[in-house]
Parts: sequence; C-alpha cells; structure tokens
Amino acid sequence: MSTYDFQMSMWPTQRDQRGGLGDVLSVPREVEHFAIFTRRAQAESAGDELVAAGFEVGLGRRWMKTILRAARQEALSDDTVAQFLREVIAIIERHGGDYDGWGAAVEEPARG
Repeated sequence: MSTYDFQMSMWPTQRDQRGGLGDVLSVPREVEHFAIFTRRAQAESAGDELVAAGFEVGLGRRWMKTILRAARQEALSDDTVAQFLREVIAIIERHGGDYDGWGAAVEEPARG
C-alpha cells in the first residue's frame, strides 16, 4: 500500500472523531506535516519545494535523522485532505524522505 493510500485510509476515522468533537471542518487551520530524511540536503531540497507551494517549513535533528515540519492553512474537506496529502507526500518522496503523518487542531464553532 502506498503512503498516500495508507494516509487516506485513516482519514474517515479521523473525520468521524473530529465530528464527535464538534470540529468545523470547513474552517481553515494550520495543518502540520512531518517527514524524516537521512540526509539534510534532501530535506532542504524538499523544504524549498514546499515553501514554493506555500508551506512554512522548519528542519530539526533527531538522532542521525533530519526532521522536516511543513505547515499551511487548510480546511479539512475530503477533497482538500486528499489534495494536500497527494501534494506533500509526492514532494517528500521525490526528495528521498519518509512521510511521517499530519495533524491539525480541532476548530470548534464560534460562540457568541
């Protein structure tokens, strides 16, 4: 199973959990993506491409690996999740990295 297919297979459960928490999926929020690279130069190249695609990118070290964090404002519709996963995973894998998942805060309805 491809990384994209695996990530998408988890989305329906996450969508249902978010619904149970009252998440308003149509509200954009920061979505963070994480990847692991064995070579920093590969992470930097992936980071440059992600920045060009509108992401904020940070790099760190953990043991002998480079960790990449990329974030961008996104809503969480089925189509949007599929699109950002396709985009980010393709960039990460093109540069030799391993996609490690994504996360985002729950956006509750405005109270007023």
